[in-house]
Amino acid sequence: MTRAAEPARVAQRALVLAIRGYRRWISGRGPLRRVRCTFDHRASDRDDGAATGESCSAFGLRAAMESPSARVAWGRIRRRIQRCGEISLFALDAPDGTRALGWGADHDRSLAELHAELVADGEHALARAQVLSAREASARWRGDLADAVTARALRGELAPVRPQLRRMPSLSLLARALVWRVLAAALVITCAATLVAPLAGAATAALALLPFAAITRRHLARRARLARQARSAALRDDAQLAASLANRCMVAAISAPRLHSTMPKPSM
Repeated sequence: MTRAAEPARVAQRALVLAIRGYRRWISGRGPLRRVRCTFDHRASDRDDGAATGESCSAFGLRAAMESPSARVAWGRIRRRIQRCGEISLFALDAPDGTRALGWGADHDRSLAELHAELVADGEHALARAQVLSAREASARWRGDLADAVTARALRGELAPVRPQLRRMPSLSLLARALVWRVLAAALVITCAATLVAPLAGAATAALALLPFAAITRRHLARRARLARQARSAALRDDAQLAASLANRCMVAAISAPRLHSTMPKPSM
């Protein structure tokens, strides 16, 4: 091993240890106890009853161990975490009291691009089937039958995975998550300022708060996006209802029997 390769291997081993520590002591505990990975579904979600999926932390550990470098592994992990939120389907409450379907931003991407990303990142067949099954469901809801047929064709012989609908995150939940992030950033800043120097603490504060602000902004943007989808679903339902009523009235007028004919009787 060359000297240039040694730091890369050290960084990759550090990434593996960090993920293992997260899985051992952090995942499912404290503020993360209610967090559920979209890909870590139950066996009952599959039509063939096969094993459960690969969670994001399990995928991250596999990517860190199999990738040629820590940089490649981090890219795969980052894209997986984004997919975990953006391929989700949501059960929404429309303004008119009906239920609507919401979808993440990945369902608006090119299907060929999304599928190529899944293959390049080394997603297992079960994860690809889950993404394509959710894409087919969202396409059918939006009336894009061509996209639904393409998703079914790309899934091929893989067994479909029943999409699990999530709820729109409440503002109180987002507020609690923001408090936990601020407390974590404050702890990092305090440790840096105490152990190193105040200047280093200020620099650490800026670096620690930036990702937390980005995560919060992404959650708020997703909530606004889902609210727009719920409103558009209500408008679409109103338009479909008006069209269906017009069609029903026309069919009824055409097929109704003529009780009083206005045509003159033929002369004998």
